Amino acid sequence: MRLFSDDSSSITDPFLQRAWMLARRGVGTTSPNPMVGCVIVRDARIVGEGWHERPGGPHAEVAALRQAGTAAAGATAYVTLEPCTHHGRTPPCTDALLQAGVARVVIGMHDPSEVASGGAADLRSAGIEVNFADDPLPFEALNPGWLSLVRQSRPWITVKVALSLDGKIGAGPGSRARISGPCSQAVTMRLRAGSDAVLIGARTAIADDSRLTVRDSDGVPAARQPLRVVFTRTTDPAGCSLFRDGSGCAALLVPKDSALSAPEGAQAVTYDSEGGVGSAMRSLAVAGVARVLVEPGQLLFGALWDANLIDELVLIHAGGVAGEDWTGMYAASGSQTSEQLETRMSPTEAAVTGNDVVTVWQRT
Repeated sequence: MRLFSDDSSSITDPFLQRAWMLARRGVGTTSPNPMVGCVIVRDARIVGEGWHERPGGPHAEVAALRQAGTAAAGATAYVTLEPCTHHGRTPPCTDALLQAGVARVVIGMHDPSEVASGGAADLRSAGIEVNFADDPLPFEALNPGWLSLVRQSRPWITVKVALSLDGKIGAGPGSRARISGPCSQAVTMRLRAGSDAVLIGARTAIADDSRLTVRDSDGVPAARQPLRVVFTRTTDPAGCSLFRDGSGCAALLVPKDSALSAPEGAQAVTYDSEGGVGSAMRSLAVAGVARVLVEPGQLLFGALWDANLIDELVLIHAGGVAGEDWTGMYAASGSQTSEQLETRMSPTEAAVTGNDVVTVWQRT
């Protein structure tokens, strides 16, 4: 997720760019389906536009065609993702475009899924001109979660960590400490709002007792809340507030063979303990989570890093030094032996917010 810039700026076609902007309106509401936008253009004028709002609702092409009405005949459809060919909860979008009589379709990116791909070929077979954008990357950036489900059978994993200048993230086991300033709270809220689930480890849940909700600057909860997940092997976090505050759905991510059970009103998501954190992430995918934000302590961060499961890392640096008694971000029994640091992530964004600095990194 771009926090301080906009992927659409690199799209040269203005109608495809408009379709991209429409697709973004589905942030947080379409998962596990992709966000898609569509614009119908006739005689260089937009006659219809739409976006996918929620699973089971009209797809972007259908919404745009309804608005265009009879003006869609002979028009050009601009759509961010290759129109689908399968009949799920809604009919195929390819059929809708054919029935509307469009003359041309311009597509942002191919559909990589086995179930729904092939729309471009079907349209061409029917005599419709089909073109793809020169650069699919801005359109892929719309749906990292959906693409991760399709390609890796797990959610897109964003990790957010607030740390001191000397790399410390906490005051020690069982202690709670605030590191980042109030301005960076808006970054956290935006990350949560764009995620299907927010996940923390059981020890962090007990120490911080965070509710993991999305709130505005006045502390008012948003109407739509992500699933709040506590990940554990043996520690029981049942007393945490997020399981009983009524501020949204909560889940306990727990091994299949565990004696622990989800608190009343919470969902239980089970994983194979032998598969470790990777198995846990795949279980979230089965539960319909396409994007998960992890707000980890040292142990959970280390597990994700060692398993190479971090797709995106958001670091919030505060301007102070904590000292050796505080907990570092990462701890391991071994260390790198080569003289050159092996880098796994590349920076994508950086910004100053209040007295903190936010950097965003993605896996190379």
